[in-house]
Amino acid sequence: MSSVPDSETVLFDFDANLTHDDLVQDAAAVMERAASVGVTEMLVPGATLDESEATIALCRQHPTNLFPTAGVHPYHAEALPTDAELERLRGMAAQQDVLAVGECGLDYSPSFPDAKWQKAWFTVQLELACELQKPLFLHERLAHADFLALISECQAKFNGYFPPAVVHCFTGTEDELLEYVRRDFYIGVTGYICKKDRGAALRDMLRHVPLNKLVIETDAPYMGFPKCRSVESADKKKQYPNVPSALPQVCEVVAQVLGKTPQDIAQITRANARRFLRLGV
Repeated sequence: MSSVPDSETVLFDFDANLTHDDLVQDAAAVMERAASVGVTEMLVPGATLDESEATIALCRQHPTNLFPTAGVHPYHAEALPTDAELERLRGMAAQQDVLAVGECGLDYSPSFPDAKWQKAWFTVQLELACELQKPLFLHERLAHADFLALISECQAKFNGYFPPAVVHCFTGTEDELLEYVRRDFYIGVTGYICKKDRGAALRDMLRHVPLNKLVIETDAPYMGFPKCRSVESADKKKQYPNVPSALPQVCEVVAQVLGKTPQDIAQITRANARRFLRLGV
């Protein structure tokens, strides 16, 4: 499947950052190459207010293949949100074709902004998703306890209601995964699972994810893995090496781990992605 997919196999890349500087200039070629290996549908997340606007504009050029979100990534939570910024975000997120709020969350990795700013931005986006009743595209790294605490506070504020949520690019611990599964969250798996040593724990944990809550993603151009860009020309940038056309490799490894065929995993994860985004199957 990695090189010659079945003609009826359709893959949904649940995170392709097509407005990233490393992809946006070649977006048409990136999409064409992805389509040639069966990757014809992609979620394109917003990471800043400006990028969210660009994402929406790009997706409107390809309304049956690209699906936008609007949000502020924790890496860009560099100050407390202003009223003007919140209104701008609300205006985008409320649009009918913007299918989820995010990418939002917490990340306590070195070089990320102060936790108080991250928490403020995360809280307003959680509440916005609840108000609009739109799914949440979530990011969490090294911040599990605070992440869950803010989610629980928001859920309590809305009388127990919480929209569908996906923890994308999961690379955490088994206990963290089990808690996300208990909360009925969707789980996004990237090419991290393809890494021989670093991906071993994730391969072992994958059995805990219900099949109807599993989505696969490249997180391109991030989360590169060996040979993820082997089909691209040698002159491409290497700092952010990943591309959506690498998704069949992720699909293949997930299938091997779960004892399924790649076609099964492609069908299951596409159906899950479309259900999460309320696109129909």
